[in-house]
Amino acid sequence: MRNILSLCLFLCLFSTLKAQENIETSTAEIKTNEVFHFASTRPSFSEGCLLVPKGKAQIEFGVDYKFYKDVMHEIQHPSFLLKYGISEYFEFRINGDATTYKYADSVKTGFHPLFIGMKIKMIDAKRYAPGASFTGGLSVNYISTKNFRTKYVAPYFRICMEQFLPKNVGLQYNYGLIWNGEDAKPTYQVAIATTYNKLFKSTDTKQRQLKYFFELYANYPHGEKFDLRVNTGIAFLINRFLQIDFSIGAGLLKNSPRILSSAGLAIRFPKKEKKKE
Repeated sequence: MRNILSLCLFLCLFSTLKAQENIETSTAEIKTNEVFHFASTRPSFSEGCLLVPKGKAQIEFGVDYKFYKDVMHEIQHPSFLLKYGISEYFEFRINGDATTYKYADSVKTGFHPLFIGMKIKMIDAKRYAPGASFTGGLSVNYISTKNFRTKYVAPYFRICMEQFLPKNVGLQYNYGLIWNGEDAKPTYQVAIATTYNKLFKSTDTKQRQLKYFFELYANYPHGEKFDLRVNTGIAFLINRFLQIDFSIGAGLLKNSPRILSSAGLAIRFPKKEKKKE
């Protein structure tokens, strides 16, 4: 019964977004036969430089699974990211996750601290020159379950760079630091990814395209072991407001997770046009 209700809800949401797309695109001039760059952080670890357009909200959901060598399973069910475009240069963000850790003899479930942050556009991408954005924020440790609560509020930041190359190819480069809320030691994060967009339909009212990515990324907790991972996946843009995705990857070092997998969707809510009196 629950599965049937979920399917009905998804179909209603898809129909609503499709109708809203037709209304919005009928009043705006849209270039055809070109890639539509949907500013989504899913499903890759690396992130592009684009922001959600001004006045639009976007929410991204995902279910993630990791398996470690010492028989530990990590399941995020779900992770979420809410974004809102304040201006052309500023994006407000809230993200969090509900996570279960399964060990050989125990299970631990709860909510990690909520993150409140922003994304700021620094440089526009031009021809072969990369664009750049700054992403940063704080974890709010008291907005979490007690079993996952950290001692301190913890900051994070990331520099996101992206190039848009010919033949619908792109490159992304990320570098950042994140703190765990327990001590002053940061975790260094670096990622590089290549992307390719395949267009199926691009008209004034419809947009369908498939984005493929391949990435290599690493985490290095200060003073601890290096963690290197590889990841690949696809994101299918059903229209200009709805994207579904899937990815799978693996760890390359002994302390890295053996298996990585993720599936989810991103929904953009169109800006309501004010009626002229």
